[in-house]
Amino acid sequence: MAEKNVHGSIFKKLREEREYKLKDVAGDIISTRTLIRFESDETSISIATFEKLLENLDINYLDYLTFYYDNTDTETTEFANRLQKLLQSGSSSKLVNECKKELKKKDIEFSKRLTILIYLNNILWKEDKELFEENRRIIKDRIESLNKLGFDEIYGLFILIYSASKGDYSVEYIERIIDECFKNIPVRNYLSKYMSAVYCDLLKVAISFLVRSGYYELAEKRCKETLKLFNENPLLLNRAAFSKEIVAILASLYLLQDKEEGVILANKILKYEDIVAEITGDPYYRQVRDVTYEAYCKANKTGLDIEF
Repeated sequence: MAEKNVHGSIFKKLREEREYKLKDVAGDIISTRTLIRFESDETSISIATFEKLLENLDINYLDYLTFYYDNTDTETTEFANRLQKLLQSGSSSKLVNECKKELKKKDIEFSKRLTILIYLNNILWKEDKELFEENRRIIKDRIESLNKLGFDEIYGLFILIYSASKGDYSVEYIERIIDECFKNIPVRNYLSKYMSAVYCDLLKVAISFLVRSGYYELAEKRCKETLKLFNENPLLLNRAAFSKEIVAILASLYLLQDKEEGVILANKILKYEDIVAEITGDPYYRQVRDVTYEAYCKANKTGLDIEF
């Protein structure tokens, strides 16, 4: 189902909250009549024109998008909140029943399908395969049919690749995804900083897929290219954290190939995670450290002990 275009009505709500008059926002960009029709969702305008209207409203695009998402898709947000409460209560069966009930409806919005995929992945649900695999297939088909991915599609692809096995995607497809990430990670402006971070997450799972699938040489090459790219983009959000995660992938990669460098890198990663766990005192970071240690021990083919 095509998502309803409500940018006009959201723009109107924002304009009225900021107490701007129609004529002041329209200025010499468009007529007041056209702006009224746009705010009634009766007509569309070009992105260039819309950006000029935002300038007259004294707001940047990122602030507008934040306002937009805060004032749309409330049904999906309420649905996600229900699932979150069920997840926290430990009632997996009730959570699954909520998802099944939603999937049996007609014309489900993509954002809801994505929410269902995320929560079922969180609880590692293996039953009711036919219904839930159909949801996964619809999400995958939607993503692969688009030339340009939006935020939801990027995050959907992140979830799909994160849980994918070797047969789910060809190495050629994963390579195209990695190249797309490389193109979109460099920070160009204020807004692109946030999209860059989303692409970094997607890049990380794409490279991990190569490792899981046994494409070790290619994965190593991509890891080194990624670290170089990160070094060349000092404005990248969470650059140190993303770099650490790529080095962590390299550590696993070397351990699987019986390379001593894997033990050296693994020890460094574990020391870092141990320091974070000790300083914060947060059980979550201790769990991250312990899970990482177990994963490294499982991957270790060197015969050398991993110590930190």
